[in-house]
Amino acid sequence: MCGVVASVKSDAAESPDRLRNRLGGAADARQAEAGKFPFGPYTVALFFVSLACLFELLFQRFFPYPFLILFFAAVIASAWFGGTRGGFFAVLLCTLAVDYFFVPPLDRFGVSAAAVTYFIAFVACAFVASWMSSSLKNSQEVIKHARDQLEIRVTERTSELEKSNNELREHEHQLRLLTEVIPQQIWSATTDGTIDSCNQRLLDYVGRTMDEMRDERFLETIHPDDRKSFRNLWREALASGKPFQGEWRVRASDGQYRWFFTRSVPLHGEGGKILRWYGTNTDIEERHHAEQALMQTQAELAHLSRVLSMGELTASIAHEISQPLTAVVSHGQACLEWLAAQPPNLDRARHTLDRIVQDGTRAGAVIGRIKALYKKEAPAKGWLDLNEVIQELTVFLRDEGIRRHITVRTELDPDLPQINGDRVQLQQVLLNLVMNGMDAMAETDRDSRTLVISSSKSDGDKVMICVADCGSGIDADTAEKLFDPFFSTKPRGIGMGLSISRSIVESHDGRLWASARPSGGTIFQFEIPIRTAGANGQ
Repeated sequence: MCGVVASVKSDAAESPDRLRNRLGGAADARQAEAGKFPFGPYTVALFFVSLACLFELLFQRFFPYPFLILFFAAVIASAWFGGTRGGFFAVLLCTLAVDYFFVPPLDRFGVSAAAVTYFIAFVACAFVASWMSSSLKNSQEVIKHARDQLEIRVTERTSELEKSNNELREHEHQLRLLTEVIPQQIWSATTDGTIDSCNQRLLDYVGRTMDEMRDERFLETIHPDDRKSFRNLWREALASGKPFQGEWRVRASDGQYRWFFTRSVPLHGEGGKILRWYGTNTDIEERHHAEQALMQTQAELAHLSRVLSMGELTASIAHEISQPLTAVVSHGQACLEWLAAQPPNLDRARHTLDRIVQDGTRAGAVIGRIKALYKKEAPAKGWLDLNEVIQELTVFLRDEGIRRHITVRTELDPDLPQINGDRVQLQQVLLNLVMNGMDAMAETDRDSRTLVISSSKSDGDKVMICVADCGSGIDADTAEKLFDPFFSTKPRGIGMGLSISRSIVESHDGRLWASARPSGGTIFQFEIPIRTAGANGQ
């Protein structure tokens, strides 16, 4: 076996076909060696028995008893080179030779009674020697053949293994090239979250070696304000086996931070067991800048929308302010008359002054609401009652409704919970929805122009606001497009009011949609989660 292993090691690079040819040549050589007697097994037996008989006759004179050992050698040689048939034929020839030349009576066939036992023992031993020699020869041939086949098999497997190793090395090389070429920062981690591999693009960005990124030292590259959230979410993903993703700021080799979107997924083995984690970092710094610019643009458009809406309500604003101011002037004149009386009527004057203060306060509140709508400020969330916002808006729009011959009715849930949101933004949403409802009823019969604003709790953890009009209504396709920027059903509309309104509602983790009213008209609805909005605001 050691020889086989040595041969295999020396021929590891040899192909199986070449090895078969080589082994086939060796087998042919052995057959040629065994075939020195080309006339078959009987000729081989005759040759060896004749040779043994000759030498036996020469040596017989020197021994008192028949010297038959050379006949056994002839039988063994015949069986070895001539096979079973050659061996048995040699036994027959030896039996005849011994009977004729060496067992009394000599020089004729026949066996004396005294030599029968000796003769039978010789024949039996000759048969045994022939059988053992041919069996040993066959076993040797079988062993040689098995060794040759084993050598071929080992060489084939060695060749296959070498080929597989070469392919594996090539695949690893291609994979490493791929990880270095694609525009992604790639990393991998063990099942306990230990970072154990990073591609060169990631190492070049952070300016560190692989040893400096192992364990939790990679957290040093994340912005201090983001490390806690990164660590918590990463540990939750490791515990649950769910994909890990999020946006964090990562420090570059020059000390500057850029926003990256990180995502990692587990590799599962048999039985769903997690074997490794593979992750990527995608640079989203430009997207962040674009989002911030978009938010700034939306804020400016929201402010413009409020200004345009206020421009449409100029008459109502003037009426709202003129009412308390006219009352202030009237009460002031009355107060002067009460003080000019002889004697002055101080009780009447004091009562009139109280009315002046009330009317002045009401005028100040109207001006404050107008200023709030005109302000261009960052969103400021606080706890507020949407019923109160609706009531303020209906008072503000009362005269606009009278001018358009529209009845504004409210159906408010008295147990409506407070939410945490931006008053000015939500007031703008309601203003946009109410003004759209009023515009939709411009062609409707005056007697049926009714706008209903309602509030209620939805699904137990949401506040829902509905604005329903009696206009011409909308179809399903229009309902989907209403909130697209610059889409408007009004000839003079700019198509930004509803788009901005949806953005405001979604910034409060809510949703805004429109649907056709069964009795005719359109229903705008939006709902805001109570807990979610509150959590975001705190």
